[in-house]
Amino acid sequence: MTELPPGFRAVAPWLRGMRPARTEEFSVEGAADDVLALLNQYGVEQMSIVGVSLGAMVALDAAIRAPEAVSHLVLASGQINPPRSVMRMQRLAFSLIPAKRLAAMGVEKRRFLRALDAAAQIDYRGRLGAVTAATLVLVGDQDRANRPAAEALAAGITGARLEVIPGAGQQVNTDNPAAFNKAVYDFLASAPPRRSSASMGA
Repeated sequence: MTELPPGFRAVAPWLRGMRPARTEEFSVEGAADDVLALLNQYGVEQMSIVGVSLGAMVALDAAIRAPEAVSHLVLASGQINPPRSVMRMQRLAFSLIPAKRLAAMGVEKRRFLRALDAAAQIDYRGRLGAVTAATLVLVGDQDRANRPAAEALAAGITGARLEVIPGAGQQVNTDNPAAFNKAVYDFLASAPPRRSSASMGA
């Protein structure tokens, strides 16, 4: 956080339906609505959104439905129309993680598995052209499952750039955090927004 480019305020909101002890059900659209609500909460006209995995789908949804509100977009290990095989693999991987370990990270296992099921229904293939934000797509060099989607995102979003993070799999931000942070921070610091206004990292 201390390495963020000057002028950025970082916010890491809970996704609706993911906060422990709450009764809301997760949906990509609902979570994106909550992210966009941060504009009013912090009194800014635009924001930069960085999303990883499920968060990347939420970030993409926000940028598609409210393009004027998103100046910079970082999509890491994201999907457009998740293949069933990929979602089964991700569900299996998370189902094997002990619930106590996830709880220590603030994640309720049952809720996250339900969120994966909801995300499996998403299809953005015909909507990428709506994104107007400066966009960086990140994927780990060992992430075969998300590589096709990363290439499709970079090809489908005007001006998007694809960057492959070395030594990283699906958990690109934790597999190689130094390379991930450098890619994100360099992008946020150097990529000019499509429209001039205040922005923040979320």
